[in-house]
Amino acid sequence: MKKFYLFTMLFLFAFFTNAQIKVQGVPRNDLSGNATQLNIANTAANISFSDIQYWVGTGSNQAAFVVQWNDSKNPDALVWGFRWDGNATGEDMLKAIAKADHRFFTLLYQGTQFGTAIGGLGFDLNGQNSNALIKSGNATYPLYPVDGIVNTTAYDFDDYTAQDTSDHWVSGWYNGFWSYYVKNPTDADFGFSGVGATSRILQNGSWDVWNYSPMSGSFPISSTLTPVSPYVTSTNFTNGFFMVNEEWFGHTNGSVNFIGNNGQINYRVYSNANNNHAFGATTQYGTIYGDKFYFVSKQAADGGDSQYTPGGRLVVANAQTMQKIATFNNIGGGDGRSFLGVNEHKGYIGASNGIYLFDIDNMQVGSLVSGTGGGSQYSGQIGNMIRTSKYVFAVKQAAGVLVIDPATDTVVNTIAGPFSSIVHAKDGSIWAIQNQKLALIDPATFAVQYFNIPTTKYADTWGAWNAGSFTASNTENTLYWIKAGTGFNPGNQIVKFDVTAKTFNESFITLPGQTGTYKQIPYGAALRVNPSTGNLILNTTESGFGAHYQKNWIHTYDVNGNLTNTQTLNDYYWFPALAVFPDNTAPIVSNTFPSQVTAANVTTIDLKTMVSDGDSFGASIVKTVKSNNNPSVVSAEINANEELVITPLATGFAEIVISFNSNGKVVERTLDINSLGSTLATVEVKKLEFGIYPNPVTDILYIKTQEKVGNISIYDASGKLVNMQFNNGQINVSMLPKGMYILKAITDKAVYQQKLIKK
Repeated sequence: MKKFYLFTMLFLFAFFTNAQIKVQGVPRNDLSGNATQLNIANTAANISFSDIQYWVGTGSNQAAFVVQWNDSKNPDALVWGFRWDGNATGEDMLKAIAKADHRFFTLLYQGTQFGTAIGGLGFDLNGQNSNALIKSGNATYPLYPVDGIVNTTAYDFDDYTAQDTSDHWVSGWYNGFWSYYVKNPTDADFGFSGVGATSRILQNGSWDVWNYSPMSGSFPISSTLTPVSPYVTSTNFTNGFFMVNEEWFGHTNGSVNFIGNNGQINYRVYSNANNNHAFGATTQYGTIYGDKFYFVSKQAADGGDSQYTPGGRLVVANAQTMQKIATFNNIGGGDGRSFLGVNEHKGYIGASNGIYLFDIDNMQVGSLVSGTGGGSQYSGQIGNMIRTSKYVFAVKQAAGVLVIDPATDTVVNTIAGPFSSIVHAKDGSIWAIQNQKLALIDPATFAVQYFNIPTTKYADTWGAWNAGSFTASNTENTLYWIKAGTGFNPGNQIVKFDVTAKTFNESFITLPGQTGTYKQIPYGAALRVNPSTGNLILNTTESGFGAHYQKNWIHTYDVNGNLTNTQTLNDYYWFPALAVFPDNTAPIVSNTFPSQVTAANVTTIDLKTMVSDGDSFGASIVKTVKSNNNPSVVSAEINANEELVITPLATGFAEIVISFNSNGKVVERTLDINSLGSTLATVEVKKLEFGIYPNPVTDILYIKTQEKVGNISIYDASGKLVNMQFNNGQINVSMLPKGMYILKAITDKAVYQQKLIKK
């Protein structure tokens, strides 16, 4: 009996001496018992739940989450709060905090027989957004967290280091490990958890502490826990530019990042500002107009997205705060392509089946602009659109460039040709591009002059449509684009065209990263010019398809083609589509704009030289006569050459207000006019050269003249301009109410004005 008792005691001694320790539920024979035995009683007494500043989640239950790095960097032991309803685990809490707080990141081995293993935890201490990991010293391909998580498929945690050595980061399994301590409301002290985060069931009022334990010995839980301040995304979207992203089809809806001039990249700024809402599927276009940001996606939603709430084919947000204003799944029946602000009340939506009106005041999608439809989804789609002071020019696949009068929303001309894109140059000229041709389009007469691109070509962007690399500078009178490649190899050079000299530089810039097996290639529109600085913004990805597309760079070049900055995005399938620049300035009217004019005869004022905008094209500034308080004394209109034409009708005084609309920002100027008498006597001498009939008229009014008519306007008795279409020498006035009107015609030789009676 004594021998049996002695044997039993020796067995129990050996058992307890070599008992297995479970790290996150995993039995560890390589650890001695003293590796985790700590004096940890009452270590969290220095703070309570009321001291926690950053709470993640919602619900009636709450728990505290603590991470202690023991790396001599302060503050060390950080604490967050987690709220929930129903059931939640320690893993749920960790992942929710990692997703919400972009400073916190973790290395996980998910799906083991013991649940998810926590291999490493980090925190961006210096606010540089550089929370990338380097595995086995491979700094060429750092690993960036998605929703705060870098995943691995082995217990290889010791192989990872932080890209930014100034941040909190510790990982390990064999050379140290993350100990897990828990405390429930009924517990007096913390205890070492024998299970991992997956099996840990949270209780209302519980505490979880992750405390890194090096192999040399464990640290007690700190007596000083520091509450983490809430994560605040950037709300200043003026100093930098946006990058609209297609995002990863089948996984994530569209998004937008903001790249600050300070080098900081703010990811998914719209989603951050709107509780994880996103855009539609394959967001391809964005533009800012009137302090509103319009995002256009091809489809309404990506069925594979479970993390972000889709927003539809058109999403409208506040351009200064990113707060959502409105979303639209249906934009007329087609897929989204582009958007153009026409005036402060109206926009045009470019779609796969035509152009649709958009009511900016009431946030409503309207009807199809007549003449813009036709063709199938991939043979009649609308591409880029630009606004001049007088017209809208829109590229339509296969048809050419549609010229639209925004006053009547009608197509007044079509410039036929296989065009891909269109831009406005600094000098006011309009340029459209084909495969190997540039077309110079007169903004008033629509006459076209072609210039052959000497050796290179421009890539066709109609197939899987994107906005294309064709872009213009607002500071230099130049155009840029990326030359087409061959086969599956995109082009690697930026072409520069001098608008003034009409000369090509087909190798102005060679894209960076052209050595090695995998090269940098353009993606999406890939190239845009910052309107306020003239700098070129180039976005590239890595060739090789598949996982290579997780590598993305944004390069900045100055006007001389010098590379001045490169930003590397966190590894992810962003598929950047288009750079968009903030509209920070309003139009500025020159002090040479007169405050008063004495008019004895027809007087013209060139408004093109009177207004400018530091971050918008001056030629696209829309000039209109907003009001005329005495139309019986003087008529005032703006012609196709952007000239204010003042015609005296009688002796007296009038006050007119001119409106200048630059990209939705409007300023006004008042002009006092002293009219010295009527100019109709001059017109009477020219009766034989100009006439209208019948007068009175019921439906069709005919114009008789041998001169070239540049513009015809009709005003009602109050002086208000009536929108009527002059076509082939005649005007259909059948829709006009009965009454007296004034018809004014400008020809290449004179200005005519006659009374018109509609019966």
